[in-house]
Amino acid sequence: MTTADEYRLLGFTDADREDAEKLSVDPAAVAEFATELRRLMGTFPAEDELKVPDDPLVSVATFLATLPDIRRYHQQRGIPDEISWATLADLGKQLDVNRRTHGSFGLETHWWMTIHWTGVIYALGRLQFLLHQLPASTPVPGVEPGEWVIGVHIPESGPLTPEAVDASFAQAREFFPRYFPEYPVRIATLGSWLLDPYLLDNLPQDSNTVRFGRRFTPYGEPRDSQDSAIFFTFRSHDLTKLDEFPQDTTLQRLIVSRIKSGGTWQTAHGYLTL
Repeated sequence: MTTADEYRLLGFTDADREDAEKLSVDPAAVAEFATELRRLMGTFPAEDELKVPDDPLVSVATFLATLPDIRRYHQQRGIPDEISWATLADLGKQLDVNRRTHGSFGLETHWWMTIHWTGVIYALGRLQFLLHQLPASTPVPGVEPGEWVIGVHIPESGPLTPEAVDASFAQAREFFPRYFPEYPVRIATLGSWLLDPYLLDNLPQDSNTVRFGRRFTPYGEPRDSQDSAIFFTFRSHDLTKLDEFPQDTTLQRLIVSRIKSGGTWQTAHGYLTL
């Protein structure tokens, strides 16, 4: 049974906590998924190694049921409680995003939360860092296939100020050698629409977004990712609502104007040395 304090530490809003407490799903499906999560904790599973349930609410119930397990794994690694809870609190944030996007309790991104519950991603200040081996299918210049790297992820938690980003990378440089010494890392990678060259060229060059993006050396070919720009900016997947989206910031106006002019937002890739 999840306690009120645990719901708070997991970042649940009152509305999502109330719905979680009333959650009724197939216990056999929860038990099956829980067994898989426990089996894979700390093993750095491949993308296709863990199949998420068809029902996202089964995933929510399973994450709550296995909270003691992932907390125990963090403790065994010596990971401080502050970092453990900050990492797992992404569950509450994702539930809140789902409610703001769809108007109801749910977890559209339940596949994303499996990486938190298998112990491979950590929130270190403003950014999240995913420890993994570089697959041969996605080469990075100067990095050998199978080499350990950290993938940078950007949660919805305030501006990307240079000071906050510097502090996050400083934490990462200390965190991974201390708590995962058997997996040495020297490179951080990022795949994001925030690295779209059009974005970096057309926002003010002194903006937080551009200064963040310019930290990374580009590599590979960008791929079309219109939905990412819309979803992460406006929390919507509906391209028919362009005229309804707020136009309060330079970024919001740029997102909409490019699409209206026939352009396509893209996900691009970059790397930096830690």
